Amino acid sequence: MSKHNQLKEIHKSGKSYAIYKSNNGFDLYTDFSKKIILSKKNVSSFLEKKKISKKYKSTDLFIGFFGYELLNNLIGIKVPKQKNNNFPKGIFYKPEKKISYSNNLVNYQANKTRIKKKFEININKKSYTKIFNRFKKKIKSGETYQIKICTKYKLKSKIDPLDFFCRLSRTNLAPEAFMIRDKEYSIISCSPENLITKKGSLISTKPIAGTVRKSKKMNKTKALSYFRNNIKETKEHNMIVDMERNDMSRICKVGSVILSKKKVVEEYKDLFHYVSLIKGKIKNNVKNIDIIKAMMPGGSVIGCPKISTLNLLNNQEKENRNIYTGSFGYLKFNGDMKFNIIIRSILNYKNISEISVASGVVIDSNANHEFRENFIKAKALIELFK
Repeated sequence: MSKHNQLKEIHKSGKSYAIYKSNNGFDLYTDFSKKIILSKKNVSSFLEKKKISKKYKSTDLFIGFFGYELLNNLIGIKVPKQKNNNFPKGIFYKPEKKISYSNNLVNYQANKTRIKKKFEININKKSYTKIFNRFKKKIKSGETYQIKICTKYKLKSKIDPLDFFCRLSRTNLAPEAFMIRDKEYSIISCSPENLITKKGSLISTKPIAGTVRKSKKMNKTKALSYFRNNIKETKEHNMIVDMERNDMSRICKVGSVILSKKKVVEEYKDLFHYVSLIKGKIKNNVKNIDIIKAMMPGGSVIGCPKISTLNLLNNQEKENRNIYTGSFGYLKFNGDMKFNIIIRSILNYKNISEISVASGVVIDSNANHEFRENFIKAKALIELFK
């Protein structure tokens, strides 16, 4: 049986599986022997599992996600009681089977069910502007320098996650794309942002801060010029890069943290992003839990400084973020790891699909512009339901 037919059979069987974008294509993980549902009580013990130094298999890893609230708990940040759907705060799986695909994943398409209803947004423009103005005052008073306002789109719907993921990958493939199909839920994501790539003692992160919509007048070259000449976008990018360099410096050897790529443009279906790459060499005796606590939640989707900004966000937001701005990836048994930032994602749970997005507020921001930017980020996902 071909690899592509294997995926179709796994999907039809109802088995749980996860797919993660690799450098050469996609990796599929299935035949899960363990499913670990994380909570405040067990997350530390999960992360402190001992590494193995002997020869290991490609399935000697845990793959899954940390939710936003759990990552806050891990670094001692309290999240006030908010509206929530009781979705798990984090889940990891131990796969016994891995299948690698080069280039195209599979030509799979389910029978389309047209959904006539529109997504409902949890914060309208008027409410968004009030929150925006409140945070602008916090910036002026020095409580934060940049902060992200999250908006959530919801729709009651049943979806075929593999169909959605294949169509999303064909039209808007991103370097950190992933999906999970579980009996209880599914996640589909075209996340562009890598938060942690660790191999041996080497670690890197790729902050994204800066977004502009594609158009006939806006190509990649003009996007670079726009970012360089836009004070707001430049300030936002510089602040996030500085914060993530500081985060990495907590776990890396002195002098090893360097800016490997500075302010380049990456192109996606509907927009361009302003991107940098930071690298470092990890100190001796640093554990997985030290790395996770230093780097998560990712600064580019929170704001800075991290701790005070998280407290402001959590006291403002009335609804759990769930997976949004958490991290998906894997922890290998030899200590290597790779994690993204969960953005540009659909969570389908209890037949409710939710898409969360956020844009950054700095002193030079404009409420109308940031509200529109949120919709641009959600657009490619919303179009999958049409």
